[in-house]
Amino acid sequence: MGTLAIVLIIVAVILVIIFIFASAGLKKVGKLNIGKIDLSKLADGVYPGEFKGYRWSNQVEVTVKNHQIAGIKIIKDIVFGSGDISKKIFDQIIQKQSLQIDTVSSATVTNKAYLKAIENALLKGK
Repeated sequence: MGTLAIVLIIVAVILVIIFIFASAGLKKVGKLNIGKIDLSKLADGVYPGEFKGYRWSNQVEVTVKNHQIAGIKIIKDIVFGSGDISKKIFDQIIQKQSLQIDTVSSATVTNKAYLKAIENALLKGK
């Protein structure tokens, strides 16, 4: 077997490993249910929340003031985080004061991961 063939085999194996890592948990995270939060029952404060799910694991801090979501801050972003996607999600949540938002197109799993971390944070404020 020639050197070129060995290099091609190594590259193919690396690509397969990358694909497996990138797609692990895709269906499971994409099917997460995001609950409804009654903001009227939340006390003012800053609440940490996290979601652990493959490469979509993340940590956030959610600020609640006067029974409203006042801010959301990423503490630890997902592996392939995108500031544009998180900003769109967070802006919608703050504008609608709800986790029941329209997902950002082509980023459904990323949306769910952030939403779950935010939900977990808000559950601490009850």
